[in-house]
Amino acid sequence: MLQENQDQSNGVRELTDKVNSLEMRVGVMEQHIEVLLQGKESAQPSRYSSENGETISSPDRIIDEGLIESNIFEYGLAWFGSLVLLFGIVFLSHLARNYMSGPLSSMVGYAAVGGVFFLAWYLRNSFTHLSFMLYLIAHLLLYYITLQLFFFIDQPVVPVKGIAIALLLVVIGIQCLNAIRRDSELLAAVAVILALLTAIFADTTLVSLPLIMLTAGFSMFLFIKYSWWRLMLATLIFVYISQGIWLLNNPVMGNPVGAFATHPFNLLSLFIYGTIFSIVPLVKQRGNFPDGIYPATILINGMSFSIVLLFVVASYYADSYIWIFTAIFAVCLFYSIFLKYRTSRVFDPAFYAIYSFMALSLAVYGYSKLPDALWLLALQSLLVVSWALWFRSKIIVVMNTMLFIVIIVFYVAFYPPVDKVNIAFVITSFISARVINWKKNRLTLKTEMIRNIYMIALFFIMLFTLYHLVPSQYVTLSWTGAAVFYFILSLILKLIKYRWMAIATVLVTGFYLFFVDFSHLDTGYRVLAFLFLAAISLGASLYFTKKIRRK
Repeated sequence: MLQENQDQSNGVRELTDKVNSLEMRVGVMEQHIEVLLQGKESAQPSRYSSENGETISSPDRIIDEGLIESNIFEYGLAWFGSLVLLFGIVFLSHLARNYMSGPLSSMVGYAAVGGVFFLAWYLRNSFTHLSFMLYLIAHLLLYYITLQLFFFIDQPVVPVKGIAIALLLVVIGIQCLNAIRRDSELLAAVAVILALLTAIFADTTLVSLPLIMLTAGFSMFLFIKYSWWRLMLATLIFVYISQGIWLLNNPVMGNPVGAFATHPFNLLSLFIYGTIFSIVPLVKQRGNFPDGIYPATILINGMSFSIVLLFVVASYYADSYIWIFTAIFAVCLFYSIFLKYRTSRVFDPAFYAIYSFMALSLAVYGYSKLPDALWLLALQSLLVVSWALWFRSKIIVVMNTMLFIVIIVFYVAFYPPVDKVNIAFVITSFISARVINWKKNRLTLKTEMIRNIYMIALFFIMLFTLYHLVPSQYVTLSWTGAAVFYFILSLILKLIKYRWMAIATVLVTGFYLFFVDFSHLDTGYRVLAFLFLAAISLGASLYFTKKIRRK
């Protein structure tokens, strides 16, 4: 009897251990299911204790081969099977067209599409991903069958092109509504791409360009409403590509490439695209998309707008583009001021300010051709520096400095010297260096590099200007006068950099005097040049020697 009770006790204990072990395994499985649903690993491994006090820790990472296999079958084969079904129905429609009349073959295609829609609806609860894929494929097939009512066939089923385009727009509208209803960025992206393709297939200015504008506006609406930033960026790129295709006379539809489409509506549509995507800096982030979307959108929009605008101006406004760039200057400058007070980001208003001044430069070039326009561009550089001080923007200062140096090098290398241009460069270099030194804290400039660049430019352009401004026999005297000017500035401003510029100018003047002037100057001018240079050099040496000794 005792033995029997002991056996029953051992059996109960064994059964209890198995139940605890099973409970432990179920707990581990529940933990991994939760990790998969949340999309991240648990920070601490869960621990489960058996009856005998042993602690069992779940491993940090378990590779479930069954799960991988399940993903391949559920998702991978769903994609593959849907694509195969897509091509299968496409080939079916072609086969039906070969053996049936146009309307009957279209009915066969629509019947096949209806079957796919029904299958997607029937599997909506039990096989969610497969149902979604079938739904996507059904929309693509519906567009394709509708497209072939008029386009890309020898005998159109619908004889009127406008009716066919209207039917395509109805299909796209249904896709847009379903994308919003299902909260699916992918379905919206498909609808946007099909809308842009329809604009190209329509091959009609009054249909294509408004449809592209509506597509751009729709993507911006979805970005504002649902923060679908991937869709917005993709649409931005495809919109400008579509405009470029149309501008090249739409070779997709068999038109000759390179015959630029000339229509006043192209410029208006381009401005509307640029305006739509310029709304992005005003959209509040709220943590729904990365902060880098702001500069990325601004840069892509600016570059794409500029490239397409180049083709528009070349095709239709080659002789009357001044007002275009003047308008861009005014609008972008106003918008940069608005963004300065509307947003806390530095890059956004700075970019539009830089873009506005670049447009102003092109307008100036159109008004007064090179090299005469360069003196206006030099004075414009002062305006840009003033604007940078107001905006407290280091970006504007850096970009303006680079452009200023490029303009000087381009002018000296390729154009004959013009006195007013040379003087404008001297004035701009000097004032810019002084202003940047005066307000460097406001511009948050941590180094002297920008100011040094302007001072180096002042040193060389001063020599260049005086060389071409005065008669050849007075070049040495004028350069010596420039050295005196630098010495006086160093005393007044108490800046050693002007002293070094004066010394460098004296050395260059001496070199020029011995190796250039010495051979062709008259004796009187030669004596005067030597004495004047010697007096300045010795006087400066005595003054600074006494000053150093006093210190």
